[in-house]
Amino acid sequence: MHSAHSLRRTAAIAACGLVLATTAGGQGAPPSPERAALNLESFDFAWSRIADTFWDEEMGGVDWPAVGDELRPRARDAADAQELREVVQEMLARLGQSHFGVLPGARSAGGGREPAASDDGDGAACTPALMRTVTGEGGSSASDAGPGFEVRFLDQVPVVSRVAAGSAADRDGLTTGAEVVRIGDQELGALSRCFELESLDPPVAEMVRARAVDGLLFGAPGDSVEVEFADGAGERFVLELERAHHPEAVAVGFGNLPPMQYVFETEEVETATGGRVLAVRFNVWMMPVVPAFETALYGDPAAGSSAFDGLLIDLRGNPGGVAGTAVGIAGYLMEERVSLGSMLHRGSDLRLPVYPRRVSLGSEKLEVFGGPVAVLTDGGSASTSEIFAAGLQDHGRVRVFGEPTAAAALPAVVERMPNGDLLMHAIADFVRPNGERVEGRAVVPESLVPLTREGLLSGRDEPREAALAWIASELERERRE
Repeated sequence: MHSAHSLRRTAAIAACGLVLATTAGGQGAPPSPERAALNLESFDFAWSRIADTFWDEEMGGVDWPAVGDELRPRARDAADAQELREVVQEMLARLGQSHFGVLPGARSAGGGREPAASDDGDGAACTPALMRTVTGEGGSSASDAGPGFEVRFLDQVPVVSRVAAGSAADRDGLTTGAEVVRIGDQELGALSRCFELESLDPPVAEMVRARAVDGLLFGAPGDSVEVEFADGAGERFVLELERAHHPEAVAVGFGNLPPMQYVFETEEVETATGGRVLAVRFNVWMMPVVPAFETALYGDPAAGSSAFDGLLIDLRGNPGGVAGTAVGIAGYLMEERVSLGSMLHRGSDLRLPVYPRRVSLGSEKLEVFGGPVAVLTDGGSASTSEIFAAGLQDHGRVRVFGEPTAAAALPAVVERMPNGDLLMHAIADFVRPNGERVEGRAVVPESLVPLTREGLLSGRDEPREAALAWIASELERERRE
């Protein structure tokens, strides 16, 4: 349940319980009695909700009452909403699980202090803007417009991995493979030194870096952002890019979460032997995904069957969303009833059954799609993306290409705290059909094909090419048989 921007970056906090290395605790005057009372009410709410809903009654071996006793005085004495947020986040981090975090709420009382810029010792400052990408201060549904390019870290180097057609970046001639040197005032070489990334697992560190970059790139539609790049030869150049929503983006909401920009993209690819492959890509698993997928795959449902021979589902950078939508998509691909896995709640299990989709959303008869299906993943594929990929991988229905996923797949809910902030917390564990947890265990592709800067500089998407080549080979094999 994360948005393409604001919640994607907050998921990085939730994924690792991140605490800024550069954040200093408040040492000022004690809070007013009213502030102290609200602080305690909010802290106790968060502590109690976790105590009541964590799927393991033993709390994963953590002495939860002792954690509450230790941190409650600090929560009481917090000077403002941001300082309280840091205390609650530290409490959640003790669990060592993803999908636990605090999101600043519109009604959050008292505001927050402006984080000070900090020097990493080499003259590269961690700017206040960078601090806000992690704390979430200042984020809103009006700050989810971007300059039209995506970034992936390749060997810890931030590189342009995709440029949206017609975007500001595309109009200014930006191409894939360029290194992102600076966004606004923030030198990206300082990211690892601004955050304590060395102490995190590599997939989580990758998520933190990626979401920090997202937070710097995105803003209000019409605003501009200055970005410095380096080409393949190391030559620097600067672009002033206007932020805008994707032309096909649709604002959707879910529960307590703010509206988010949902994008569903399709492309038809023809193989060398004339096979038709549908490539789909979407940025978050929300309710509109299912009807969009049906329309893309079948066109006119009255036809009853798909005109495509193969299918490519690109989940790279997709942080998850509503688990039920993965079940819905899987129904178009499975001839038999199966399960995508189980959510393990306290005292009960909830299976995710997949029923073959024999009838369209418009009540027309359908044939389940039987062609080869490839799925693309990377370290930004999390939560529902992992549930989908792992479930269909275990049933042998898809072949996964690319890089291991984020290993962060816990069903979570978002609740409003007394001070207006939002508490995101997992309410269940998740196991894939083969019985293994996904949390802490990435979904590993059968075909490990990483993105490379060399490939991007030459305009190639090597994982996608490998997936399409496999689909073509499967279609050719079927034709011969």
